[in-house]
Amino acid sequence: MRRSEADFASPIAREAALRLGRAVRRARIGGQLTQADFADRARIGRRTLIRIEIGDPSVSFTGWLSALECAELLPLLELPPAEPALPVVEEDPEVVEARGRKGKAKRPPRGRYDF
Repeated sequence: MRRSEADFASPIAREAALRLGRAVRRARIGGQLTQADFADRARIGRRTLIRIEIGDPSVSFTGWLSALECAELLPLLELPPAEPALPVVEEDPEVVEARGRKGKAKRPPRGRYDF
């Protein structure tokens, strides 16, 4: 038996899908559109729209984006302000020196008790 993709969604993702689906439904009803009319405008099937409105997280991301765009709700997917800076990793000076020499980088010399 095949498992539903919705089974893999976390509780937080399921709740978000439910809230977004309700927002799409309210926007559709507020615009006085039938499910068929809205689905045509969003370039998705009516059954897909029904699944979105009930908050099915297994609907494709493209389907969700089309419905949110048609409902003028894309701003709900606010992007983060900027990418965080990656941490700077300092390298071992002996490794950097060995890499600077011509040829293959060599390991730093071993200490007296290294094996």
